[in-house]
Amino acid sequence: MKKIIIAVVVVLVLGGAGAGAFFYFQSQNTEATTEGAAAGEAPGQATEPEGEPTYLSLNPAFVVNYEHNGSVRYLQIELQVMSYSEEVLEKVAANMPAVRNTLILLFSSQNYAALTTLEGKETLRGEVVAAINKQLRLSGSDSVQEAFFTNFVVQ
Repeated sequence: MKKIIIAVVVVLVLGGAGAGAFFYFQSQNTEATTEGAAAGEAPGQATEPEGEPTYLSLNPAFVVNYEHNGSVRYLQIELQVMSYSEEVLEKVAANMPAVRNTLILLFSSQNYAALTTLEGKETLRGEVVAAINKQLRLSGSDSVQEAFFTNFVVQ
């Protein structure tokens, strides 16, 4: 019974930390969008996007292990990508094995110290977008524009 209580507490703490991180990143993204709009430009883009953003969830969650100071660490990431073109997301979905392989290799090569900082997570988001676009040879407005972590657990 004591083990069950401990397990429930651990799950609740991790869930709360994940929710807190999500809302924190959402507020940071909203501030960046507001600043970019005030400057007359869309964040991360050279041209004005056309249409509504469309999202694709890359399921199941990514779970990778990597080495840190001689011990094995684990990283679990749930991810969604965004584009203004549905055709781009259809291409991502059609090439999911290649996309997942690329991202697994990217995630498993990460540095633990970087993953525990906001800057490291933001850098990783940019690397995810670049890796997918490179793998699928996408560019410009016909590309993946953003990646969003919907769950991020480092253990």
